[in-house]
Amino acid sequence: PLVAGCGASRVEFPYSRESLVFPPSQSRLPRIQLLPVADARPPAQREGQGHFVGITFPDDASWNRPVTEMYRGALLQDIEQTSLAEPVPLSTQADYTLEATIHSFHCRMERNAVAYALPVGVGMVGGFFWGDDTSSKLKRGLVLSVAALGALPVPLKLRAEAEVELVLRDRGGRELWRQDCIGEITDNVAEPAVSRRDAHFAQRLLPQAVKRCNACLLGQLRQWLMEHPLADGQLDEG
Repeated sequence: PLVAGCGASRVEFPYSRESLVFPPSQSRLPRIQLLPVADARPPAQREGQGHFVGITFPDDASWNRPVTEMYRGALLQDIEQTSLAEPVPLSTQADYTLEATIHSFHCRMERNAVAYALPVGVGMVGGFFWGDDTSSKLKRGLVLSVAALGALPVPLKLRAEAEVELVLRDRGGRELWRQDCIGEITDNVAEPAVSRRDAHFAQRLLPQAVKRCNACLLGQLRQWLMEHPLADGQLDEG
C-alpha cells in the first residue's frame, strides 16, 4: 500500500499567472493563431517507467487532462499575460500561426540503492536487540525493517523537464522563426524509501519547468517580432 498509495490520485497542473509584461514593440500587438499542440515525447514519458531506484512519472493516465491540452493552455496564458501577442482563434484573423511540439514533459525521481538497505539494516539491528531467540529476532527484525522503510527519510533526487519547439509561420505557411527550449527544475529532498508522492512532486515541479521553458521561448520570439515589425498594410487592417 505504501508503494502504490499515489497510484490512484489524478495529477493536476497548477500553472501560475505570469507577472512579467513585455513593453509594446509596435503600434498594435501582432495577432497569432496557436495551432493544436503536437506530442513527440518518447514512450517512457507517455507510459511511465521504472521502479524504486529510478522512476519516470507521471504517465498519461495519471494526468487529469491530456498533456497537449495542459501545455497549450499554459502557452496561451503566457502569450496573453505578457502582452507578447494577441491570440486569435481563426487563421483569417491572424498575422502569424504558431506551432508547438512537446519533446519532453516529465519528472524523474532517483534513489541510491543504499536508501533501501539502510532502513532494513536499522530494522534488523532493532530486532536483534529486542528478540528473545533467533526466530523472534528475525521476525521482529523484518517487522521493524518494513516500518523503517515507511518512516525513515532518505535522500531523493528530483528533476522536472519540459522541452518544447515553436515554429512561427506567415499567412502563407512560410516558416519565419523556429526555436527549441528546455526548462529544468531540480530538487533534493528526504523521503521514506517507499514513499511515492508522485502527484505532489509533479504538481510542484513541472509547472515551474514549463514556466522556465516558455520564458526562454517567448523571450526569443519577442526579439524576432521586434526585429521584424508588421508592415503598414498589416497594421492598417487592425
